[in-house]
Amino acid sequence: MYDRWCRDPQRGAQMAAEHRGAAPVVRLKVPYEEDLQITFFDVVHGEVTMGAATLDDLVLLKSDGYPTYHLANVVDDHLMEISHVIRGDEWMPSTPRHVLIYQGLGWGDQMPTFVHLPLILGTDRAKLSKRHGASNTLQYRHEGYLPETMVNFLTLLGWSLDDKTELLTRAELVQNFSLERIGKTAAVFNKDKLDWMNGVYIRGLSPEDLADRLTPWLERPAPEGGLPDAVLRPIDRGYLGAIVPLIQERLKLLSEAPGLVDFFFLDDLVVDDKARKALEATEAIPALDAVLARLEGAPNWLHTTLEELLRPLAEELGLKTGTFFGMLRAAVTGRMVSPPLFETMQVLGRARCRERILRALHKDG
Repeated sequence: MYDRWCRDPQRGAQMAAEHRGAAPVVRLKVPYEEDLQITFFDVVHGEVTMGAATLDDLVLLKSDGYPTYHLANVVDDHLMEISHVIRGDEWMPSTPRHVLIYQGLGWGDQMPTFVHLPLILGTDRAKLSKRHGASNTLQYRHEGYLPETMVNFLTLLGWSLDDKTELLTRAELVQNFSLERIGKTAAVFNKDKLDWMNGVYIRGLSPEDLADRLTPWLERPAPEGGLPDAVLRPIDRGYLGAIVPLIQERLKLLSEAPGLVDFFFLDDLVVDDKARKALEATEAIPALDAVLARLEGAPNWLHTTLEELLRPLAEELGLKTGTFFGMLRAAVTGRMVSPPLFETMQVLGRARCRERILRALHKDG
């Protein structure tokens, strides 16, 4: 702390003489009587009292004539007629200084309402930082989080409607929000909860709305996370509309969509290692030959019809249903994990499914 040397007029004059020509600073003359208390009201913490003796004579104007933050902050807020100063708990120790500045400028009866918010912590209970994955809100949008999710999630960091409500629309938040319900306890930024909440909001969208939101993600260049560059843009909106219901339950982030649906759009199917292993099994060739034969008589290409035709085939071939469907899935999607198999085949269509099965058998279409 500053030693208050120049508060004494004689010492101040002595310093001025010794440093003649040097520009001085202007400090706040804090009353430092040992028992003097500075009290202010905070919406979250109630009446807060700090001893004046704990405060130093902070600089208000630097030697170059520019104000420090503390003076500029008070003057700026007053001139803009700021009604509420809402900031983090770490600013609480500065508030008594600001109270003294307001009073020193003759604005003591016009001070704003102070609201000090609880800190946001990482899961390790340390202050949230970049090492916890903290970022700005635009980055979360870039990662595929919905704006509805971020508003809901961030509001619940330090505020609650009650002890049980997790999901609130923006209209409900506007209707119910009050400063008085802000808690004193530091909030934990739980990324798993954010992902869960985003998945809930995605599942709550209509398929048409979700398709609209996914289109920009799918159409961006592949290096930026979009579909492979071989896929023609713009995306067929009707085709995408048929795909969206198949992946909606699985999505947690909009950015996951290109990786989940790329096989719907590719002419040259990319087969991953697990799918290739399934197709190299001894039973794969006779099983897929039997699938082609059975599908030749399909009266239509609805998923219900496909399932009725193919589900009994596993038992006829002496294969476990999971193994049989896994080989078929590998042939038509190039992967072992995909949206529901028969719904996927319906969207892909008869010609494309037949062509892919033939390719898996190393036969010409």
